[in-house]
Amino acid sequence: MENLTRKLLGLLKIDHVNKINENIIELDQNGNAVTEKYLLHALRSSVKGNIDQSWLWIWRGAVESPSNPVYESLLAEFFKDVKTDKSKLNVLHGSIEIANQMHAISRGLSLHNVNAKSINYYPYYLGYTSDYTINLLKKRSTPALNSVLRKLAVEFINRYDQFHFHFGTTLTFDYSDLAILTAAKKPMIMHHWGSDVRMHSAALRTNPYALVKDKNEDRISKKLTTLSKSIKHCMIPDYELYPYVKDYYEHVHIVPSMIDLTAYPSDTCLPKNPLPLVVHAPTSPSIKGTSYILQAIEKLKADYSFTFKLVKGLSHKEAKEIYKKADVIIDQLHVGSYGLFSVEAMALGKPVVCWITDEMKSHYPKELPILSANPDTIKDVLETILKNQDMLKDIGQKSRKYAETYHDAALNSKLIKDIYTQQK
Repeated sequence: MENLTRKLLGLLKIDHVNKINENIIELDQNGNAVTEKYLLHALRSSVKGNIDQSWLWIWRGAVESPSNPVYESLLAEFFKDVKTDKSKLNVLHGSIEIANQMHAISRGLSLHNVNAKSINYYPYYLGYTSDYTINLLKKRSTPALNSVLRKLAVEFINRYDQFHFHFGTTLTFDYSDLAILTAAKKPMIMHHWGSDVRMHSAALRTNPYALVKDKNEDRISKKLTTLSKSIKHCMIPDYELYPYVKDYYEHVHIVPSMIDLTAYPSDTCLPKNPLPLVVHAPTSPSIKGTSYILQAIEKLKADYSFTFKLVKGLSHKEAKEIYKKADVIIDQLHVGSYGLFSVEAMALGKPVVCWITDEMKSHYPKELPILSANPDTIKDVLETILKNQDMLKDIGQKSRKYAETYHDAALNSKLIKDIYTQQK
């Protein structure tokens, strides 16, 4: 890594890492791409110790600026002999980070002799960590872009044994990488997380409050049909998604979502809030039921003393600092099952309010400590909490225990490794 950093500093004629410009110019005055930007990005990644991201920037330079021989020279000098550890299973996760799950699963798998890395095409403001990042947030599927991404898929074929995709994404926008991976006999899994498969008509059968992000059920069905032709194994975090995927994939595996519990201390030594602190994070306000929550909060303020905090626009790291201080955390009022936000809150030892349907209550462990509320009951549930604040400590302790039992990345990632093994 140090040799690569020195080489890049020399090529860019920068005498010290402290002089690296943080604001990298992407286009010149004529609107043409500045080819040196790839070297600058690679240098910044190298300085940060991210050799995978450095390689990706240099590789992109070689693909997008083939007339510049420096990129191929760097690949040959520093990455030609880079080989994966054949004593381990090498897994690539991609290509979107959902609530830090790619990173959490990868970290967990590392405890079980698996070398797992992640590539993220959608680096949102939340600031989740990935090994490889390409910002394609504003890109659309085009023949040119998919051609580049297919070349990237070929590169990864030589590095990884198993491909674990998330949220209906693969390495290309048009799924043309699936034929390449199939031809190379690479095992694949698609991990669905919720709104990528949830269909409103089916959700309403068991959940009268159901809302969905994507109302185009024909599009969802066509996507699932395309994916399941090449990918035979599907993974979901709980039974709520099973009805949407069961008719497409040959094998459906339910593995609870997971977090690195070491990153979520449940230490309650924080100073006690002068007033109860209720927290809500509206990452998707309509699905979360934020308007109903705000209405309930305003009505309750007339009779009860408490503090309410709406968390939005913050990085995940910044938001977590607020969650640590909360007395109660409200997740969502429409989906009918709990997601990663609830898991994080429980791991921090916080009481959680979230809508759980009767159908899902029958599938979750009986000790689930979540306080269920929907748009019609949210005010009453919060009022009960404010009237009985003494119960919060016990619920918080049960929440932490539940997270340790059912959502520990060290435990659940072993389940995923076992599924990889079944595919061989």
